[in-house]
Order: sequence, then structure tokens, then C-alpha cells
Amino acid sequence: MKENIRTFDFKPLPIDIELKDLSFVKELPKLLGKAHKANFYQLIWITEGKADFYIDFRKITIRTNDFLIISAGQVCEFDTKSDYSGKMILFTSSFFTVNELDSNFLFTSEILNPINLNKTVSINSDFMRNIILLLNNELREITDNFQIGIAQSYLRIILLEAERQLSKSYPPITNNLARRFFNSVEQNFKEEHNAEFYIKLLNVNEKQLSKEVKFFTGKTPKLYIDSRIILEAMRLLSYSNLSVKEIGFELGFDEATNFNKYFRKHTGISPGKLRVKDL
Repeated sequence: MKENIRTFDFKPLPIDIELKDLSFVKELPKLLGKAHKANFYQLIWITEGKADFYIDFRKITIRTNDFLIISAGQVCEFDTKSDYSGKMILFTSSFFTVNELDSNFLFTSEILNPINLNKTVSINSDFMRNIILLLNNELREITDNFQIGIAQSYLRIILLEAERQLSKSYPPITNNLARRFFNSVEQNFKEEHNAEFYIKLLNVNEKQLSKEVKFFTGKTPKLYIDSRIILEAMRLLSYSNLSVKEIGFELGFDEATNFNKYFRKHTGISPGKLRVKDL
């Protein structure tokens, strides 16, 4: 029987942000070199070399001065063999969302867009080096009433600069219907499988929603919902020891047969065969 995927929670610290040297990845190959996920955000900046990370079944190559953000809940395997160096910033959503502007950033920024996750961004090395140094010095200070705000400000600057660079190639789709739909699916896909729920939730008509979603994804709203459910099913089938029935229940299917039919319809293979293939 395969082991359950290792899930990491943020370890108790005075504040919910941590700066680490990427050398620690190679020191933990049996943990980080295998599929795992974290319930927090992970920012990676490569200072030298090249690394191949696998995130949600895709290989992501990160090169010198590249910046990458891994969203909470994504399944990833870190490169523990290549010759590279860099920094990693770990933080929770509750740490970052001090005000409404911060909360809006997590739900409107292109760098955290659910349909376009894990795009690498080239960041100016002097800029990053200076900000990382400032953040590192601050986190070494004794915790006081000012530390959280200062650390949040440095993190905010890094994220905004990454968003600025990414938007040059991928114009952000902020404050529009499609993005609100993508965010709503992230929050509700395990319980709500039908487009009608989201049409009522967003208070729009079906034609309007379909037009917007198709423009950005090439899919109907229903197909987009289906693709999100299938991604989660593949994560659980590949990286957990939950039974097929338990996975179906986790994803909102009352009967295992209904989940089996649904998965086969969208992938061409039964969930049981996918699991055997991955063993």
C-alpha cells in the first residue's frame, strides 16, 4: 500500500513567515524529494544554477534569478540533485492578509491565478538580494509590536514586484467575472459540481459567465469545474492511500460508482487503473 502524501503545516513561530536557504531541500531528500504538499505559500528564488520542480504533475524549470510561487495545497516534488542555490520564503495566508488590499491581492493577482499557477518570473537580482537581506535581518530581531508589519511590508514588495514582471507577459484579469468564478470554484468544487450554483452565487446569467470563462480557458464553466475536480482526484489517487470510494466521497460523490463513471468519462481510464499505473 502506498503511503499517504506528506502534508506540512506551518511550524509554530513567533510570526507566520520564515526565510530559508534552499540548501535545506537537499538535506531532506526523503521528504522534499518526494511528493508532498504544504498548507501555506512557498516562494522560491534561484540565485545560481537551475532546478526542476514537479508541481501538480508538471515539470517546472527554474533558472538563475527566476522567482516561483507554490500555492497552498499544491502537490510538489523538489529537485534534490541539481546544482543550484537560492532562497525560500514560507508564509501563511493569515499572515499576509492584514487588510482588504492584501486579501484582494491573493484573489486577484495573476501570479496566484488558479488557471495560470506556477509561472516563473525573472526578478532583478539586486532588488531581490536587498529585500531578502532586509527581511532576514528583521526576522532575526527580537519579536516586538513592529516586526509583523515590517516583515509583511517586505513580503508585499516582493509579491508586487513579481506581479509587475509577470503582468508584462500575462496581463492580469483582475476584478472581473471570470476571476471571481475561478476563485469560487477553488472554494466550493468539492461540494458544488454544477455551474448553476456558481451562476446564482455570482448573480450572473449563464451566457455571460460562459463567454467570460471560455475567453480565458477555452472551456465552458461546467468543463472548468470538471477539470478542477479531476485534478484533485488525480492528486489523491496518485499520492494517498485513501480508497477510491473514500476519494469519491471526499470530492462530493455519494456513490463510488458515480465517481468511477465521472472519472472515466473525463480521463478515459478508471480511477482504479490510474492507481495501479502509479504504483
